[in-house]
Amino acid sequence: MIASSCFNASESFVLKTTSTIASSPADLYDFIATPENWPRIVASSHSVKKPSFSDNPINVPLNVGDCVEEVFGLPPLLPLSVVWECVKADASNGELEFFSKDGVPNFAKNCRMEFLISSVGSSMSDTSGSTYVQLIMEFEPVNPLVLAAVPLLSADNALALKVLLPSAMKKRS
Repeated sequence: MIASSCFNASESFVLKTTSTIASSPADLYDFIATPENWPRIVASSHSVKKPSFSDNPINVPLNVGDCVEEVFGLPPLLPLSVVWECVKADASNGELEFFSKDGVPNFAKNCRMEFLISSVGSSMSDTSGSTYVQLIMEFEPVNPLVLAAVPLLSADNALALKVLLPSAMKKRS
């Protein structure tokens, strides 16, 4: 994270969160790549839906070029949303990346959400052990209010990867 004493909208913030989860890499990848699962694992995520310009389903793993609109915040009081485009979907290497140039209007732009998933064991096809997952979130704030939300976003990411995602994966077993 870049800290500054004055607001500079051109600076990017980068938040990294990691966890180890009792799941196969392939199952974890598919779960994270499927947008309908996001509200179950991210406390601030209210819902997901197909953007009006897209026809890809939200109940299967997204492929490169697929889009999803994530609604978060505190709807109906503060309904925020972002349209994510899947820009990398490589299940064999455990790489999944979403990008939104427009980001959250009036709050952030050039938002990126990247997941790196790897087996703690020998390969991505390992079904017996634990899986390492890292979330790298990057964005450019366009409003100084966003700076106050960075600690909340960091806590939300940690809760997602360290508590809610492992819990959701246990329920699938």
